[in-house]
Amino acid sequence: MVYDLQTLKKLGFNMLRKHIKVEPALYYQACDEMGILLFQDMPSLRPSQQRTLDNCTVQTVLPDAAQQDEFARQLELLIVQQRHFPSIVTWVVYNEGWGQLVDYYPEFALTDRVKQLDPTRLVDSTSGWYDHGAGDFSDNHHYANPQCGSPFYSIASAPYDPSRIGVQGEFGGIGQNLSIEHLWNVQGAIDTINQTYEIDTTIEAWNYRGHRLLGELLDQVKMYSCSGGIWTQTTDVEGEVNGLLSYDRRVLRPDVAQWQADIQSLYDAAAARNNASMPAGGG
Repeated sequence: MVYDLQTLKKLGFNMLRKHIKVEPALYYQACDEMGILLFQDMPSLRPSQQRTLDNCTVQTVLPDAAQQDEFARQLELLIVQQRHFPSIVTWVVYNEGWGQLVDYYPEFALTDRVKQLDPTRLVDSTSGWYDHGAGDFSDNHHYANPQCGSPFYSIASAPYDPSRIGVQGEFGGIGQNLSIEHLWNVQGAIDTINQTYEIDTTIEAWNYRGHRLLGELLDQVKMYSCSGGIWTQTTDVEGEVNGLLSYDRRVLRPDVAQWQADIQSLYDAAAARNNASMPAGGG
């Protein structure tokens, strides 16, 4: 756990998104001590599923009232239990529409409740997809090219909302298929490796593509309203081979010097943009 965090820190990352999971207290303590910021997700209700009725029509299965009430209760519990960790800077309510009701917009009331329980943090109400304007972020998900605070977007994300903070909640997703010694050796997962958004056949190609994607994000920081990006992802997970680290942590894919330079360029560009927008001082 600490090794993963130290690896991110070494590469230059200053923030990570704890995706659809709550960690033990030691994890947050480590982030506090190491100076790593956290976007903390609320674990989702199951993604929307479908069932076929007797008349052969297809019906979307969404949470019922009791399930939605339980989701709201556990969201409150998450905030109350974790809000004393200073590393957490943002709460994430929904991810990509998973378990998100669409016949009305519950994210508005849930966001209000989160802010009542913790007025010190920002709220990313909908990270990706069904964004109706709630919360502090306009959060785009797109693989493998970022669309962060930009005047272009792809379905199912929404157009950038300039009244809120532009972030790239997920991007990257490029993969490299390592030897079986470094994979999660379960055949069902191995069979899905080809579903990775992009497979790079060599580590050199993988680093080239990483450099290009971070360069696109850099352009969006300089030219548009991009205020942050979350690279997917820290490690390979089961059948996914898009991690900075392999599943067994034996292989670190990034060229460290290249990634450190690319990430530092993002910080420099953001600082330059902020300084340029500040009024001139006087005495």
